[in-house]
Amino acid sequence: MAPYDSRAVANFLLDHAAHKSVPLTQLSLLKLIYFCHGWYLSQFSVPLVEDSFEAWENGPVVRSVRDCFKSFGDRPITTRAEGLDIFTGVVSAIPATLSEKDAIFVQWVFDRYYVYNAWQLSEMTHEKGGPWDRLWNAQVPVGRVGLRIKNVDIKAYFDDAIKRQMLS
Repeated sequence: MAPYDSRAVANFLLDHAAHKSVPLTQLSLLKLIYFCHGWYLSQFSVPLVEDSFEAWENGPVVRSVRDCFKSFGDRPITTRAEGLDIFTGVVSAIPATLSEKDAIFVQWVFDRYYVYNAWQLSEMTHEKGGPWDRLWNAQVPVGRVGLRIKNVDIKAYFDDAIKRQMLS
């Protein structure tokens, strides 16, 4: 079933959060998608979302999700991501449809991370030696906005996180 449009995963997370009465901001949503994607890559060796993550100042960002919700700033998101059907010209909400297995997985990740606020989640993505850190703080300057974080680097980081957890 995966990979999904990141906006579908965003809408799924927003619906799940609403069901649990947990408000999500743009920043918290972006980080939750990143953690879902990273753990999914580690567990199943395929990406959860088809979109690339970029290294931005506050951590990994999927531009299409950010663009859908940037007007909310740091306020809770109250709408859902929409998309344009290029054949009909109709703009409508992106269906939050995931396979049953993937829905359970995303809910599992959400339930482990929603207790952290947006800035705590952002700090977690800034871990020294992590995929974001290696790009953002590269010794050789390569620019900052639009740096693509490779899935292979995200997977390796989350694979290592499992090993670190087992050793602690």
